[in-house]
Amino acid sequence: MLKSGFISPELGDSVITGLPDRKFFYQELFGAERVFDFSELPILTQPIRPPKTIAEYLNIQSEFFLNLSQFMNFDIINLKNYSAPPTYCTFTANDEMKAIGYEIPPNYFGQEFKQLSQRFKFSTQDEISQVVPSSAEVFIVIHHRYGASLENLRKLIAKFPSEVSKVIFSSNHVDLAKQLHIIQNISFLDNLKCYSTLLKDSRCRLLISEWSGGGQIAQYTLGPQGVVWYYYDHYPDIFNFTMTHKIWELNATLGTYFNCWDFKNVSGCSIRHFRDFESLISWTP
Repeated sequence: MLKSGFISPELGDSVITGLPDRKFFYQELFGAERVFDFSELPILTQPIRPPKTIAEYLNIQSEFFLNLSQFMNFDIINLKNYSAPPTYCTFTANDEMKAIGYEIPPNYFGQEFKQLSQRFKFSTQDEISQVVPSSAEVFIVIHHRYGASLENLRKLIAKFPSEVSKVIFSSNHVDLAKQLHIIQNISFLDNLKCYSTLLKDSRCRLLISEWSGGGQIAQYTLGPQGVVWYYYDHYPDIFNFTMTHKIWELNATLGTYFNCWDFKNVSGCSIRHFRDFESLISWTP
């Protein structure tokens, strides 16, 4: 919609996201003053926290926003139904999109889309230096998904020489830091903005992640100097992505942007898929 001019910061349009740490995705495009999150909305009584199951998603109707003074004169385009898509997507434009004249384009992928989809409000160099010192020539990042095995994380860390700097991104970073504090050249964080900025850093050579949204951020931020190693665990490789991911990556650029499994790679990184954790651990580059 932004690419097509149906929404625009020049028109006074705003974005509301569920969690505060998602705001940086939109602040570079709309300006910080026009990006809000649910925690800033009055009379919202539900707890604001990252959902771990579909049942924990906040399902807020458009009428809620229209009853707030700062949004009552807006046209609301509520994207809640697109937030947890089914395995096979049959989505079309919703009625609120159609009300402003917008239809899903038959093809979206192009240079302008790639440029817009990489414009985030990244962390400053000073903020990054608090996690990875400027003296580090290269580093790798491991996305440790909540509930994942601590023993598997130890195996991942041990797969690389101790002198290689490692960053563990996890919502459970405090407990992990306590349990792995004796390991050298390792740091922990749960800040999504900082994590995304680290992936963008030219020194970042590798991200290891379960196949999930947390890993797929690299497809928008990790440059051509970097590689993503995906492995399947919580979401098993029932579609044989390990063998067919190049076809999925191509198909993701050919039709509409409703590819429920996000294979869009706009940042230029390389990607390798492993059918499970043990396949990754036993693989030798």
